[in-house]
Parts: sequence; C-alpha cells; structure tokens
Amino acid sequence: MEAFDELDYNVQLVRAELKVPIMWSCDYQHKKWGEEQWKKCMFRYKTLTPLLSANEVETVKNYTKKYGGSVCFRKVAAGMGMQADHCEDGIGHGRHHGVRHDCNQGRQATLYNYRRYVMHNIGVRDILPPENRVIIWDRHEEDYKAERKIHGLPQLKTRIESELNVDVLIFETWHGKPIKDQIKEMSRSTIFVTGPGSGSFISWFLPRGSTQIRIYPVWFKMEWFLFNYMSHMHVEHVDAEGGNFDEDEVMGMVEMGVHRYNHYFDPISTENPQGKPDE
Repeated sequence: MEAFDELDYNVQLVRAELKVPIMWSCDYQHKKWGEEQWKKCMFRYKTLTPLLSANEVETVKNYTKKYGGSVCFRKVAAGMGMQADHCEDGIGHGRHHGVRHDCNQGRQATLYNYRRYVMHNIGVRDILPPENRVIIWDRHEEDYKAERKIHGLPQLKTRIESELNVDVLIFETWHGKPIKDQIKEMSRSTIFVTGPGSGSFISWFLPRGSTQIRIYPVWFKMEWFLFNYMSHMHVEHVDAEGGNFDEDEVMGMVEMGVHRYNHYFDPISTENPQGKPDE
C-alpha cells in the first residue's frame, strides 16, 4: 500500500477462503491442527488487525453477503500472503536451498516504516531507551512445537545480569499480554535473544541500534529472509542443534550488543512527529 501511495488506516481488509488452503495460513492450521489452533489464529486476527486497519478483517463470503452479492470497489489491491517477501522460497520460511531468499533487499525503508506506522496507530512513542535492557523469549516446554525449545536460557539470564549488570526480562509466552504492551516492552529494550517462529516477530519493534540474537534449534535459518534485512538492528544467527547453544558465544554477542548501543547511540528522543503520547 505504501508503494502505491495508498496507505490508509481506514482500509477494509478482505480475506479469501481457498478450497486448498495456502500452507501455514490460518485455514491450513485449522485443517491440520484443529479447533485449538484455529482459535489462536482468530485471536491473532482480532489483536493484530488494529495495528494495520480501523476495520476488522472480513472474508470474501461475508463481505459480499453484507452488500447483497456483487461488490464494486473504488480502489482495490490484491496480493497473496507470504509470497511477496519469501522470494523463491515460496512458503518455506527458509527451508529451501538453492533458491533466492533476497527479495527484501532494498525494502529496508518499508520494513522500518511499518514499525513506525504501527506504533503511531496504537499510540506508542518511538523513543530510544536511555540504557540497555535484554529480553529473552524462552518458549514454554509444553509448547505444541516442542522441537523449537531452546535449553539454558534462564542460566543465560542470570549470567547477563551478573557479568554485565544489565536488566533482563524473560517471557515463556506472549499470550495474555496486550499487543500494545508487548510492543512497548520491545521498543524499550536494546537486545532480544530469541528462537525462531511467531514469538520472534515482536522483535520488529526493537529500537534503532539494537541487537537481535536468533538461536536456531531447527536445521534451517528460519525467517532469515526477513530479519536479515532489518536496517535498524544488528542481527546475529546462532546454530543450536537439539536446542543446545554455546553459552559463551551468545554471551559474547550480548556483550557486543551492549557495547554497540552504549557507544554509538545517544539516548536522545527520536519520537515520531506523528506519534501519540503513551497512555
């Protein structure tokens, strides 16, 4: 929408329900994992849509029924989820080798502008944190994707606090925490240690000069195609077969991230001029 100069918070988002669902879409997850996962998906629609639009997402069927069948649009934009940024990887999230993953090259400004747009829409001020703070996402051991569990993160938290004298927050789940609070917490932190998956996408809202350390218990660098092109943060990628990582290696990355933020970014206000004050 930004590329066509049609960015409008009052846009109506319409979702097509396909007979053969696109892999990893909510319809696919409903078919593969049942009602529990469907409820999670619908909850995400409800909580995340206000970041983009003032209107709830409608299905094509419900939208056309509301207006008596045929609908004429003054303006309409159409696209396919995940196909725009996954490049030749399709819906692989980084699984495929020998294909291009660099379709976000040159889109760094758009990726950052999305961050500013969302923060403006929900009323979170964009201000550089006055000091370092670390957030760790420690996926709950009973998560339905147990193969993505990373071991030893509480011990890493203790070591960071002891050796670097930096505050560390650790979350096992983001569920139940309002999205505005999640974004505010992330925008007030300077380092994020995370595994791959949906819980890592909140890192989009890290501030300028921050560091994201992505630890991969899976065999591929999941979501590399997106986070590698974030212009406002430094991103590290760590292999962790079986969920076990080299603590000294990650500790060194955290220490460098603290040093980088301290020496290259003064904690002065960078408030979005269109932003609203926090509530």
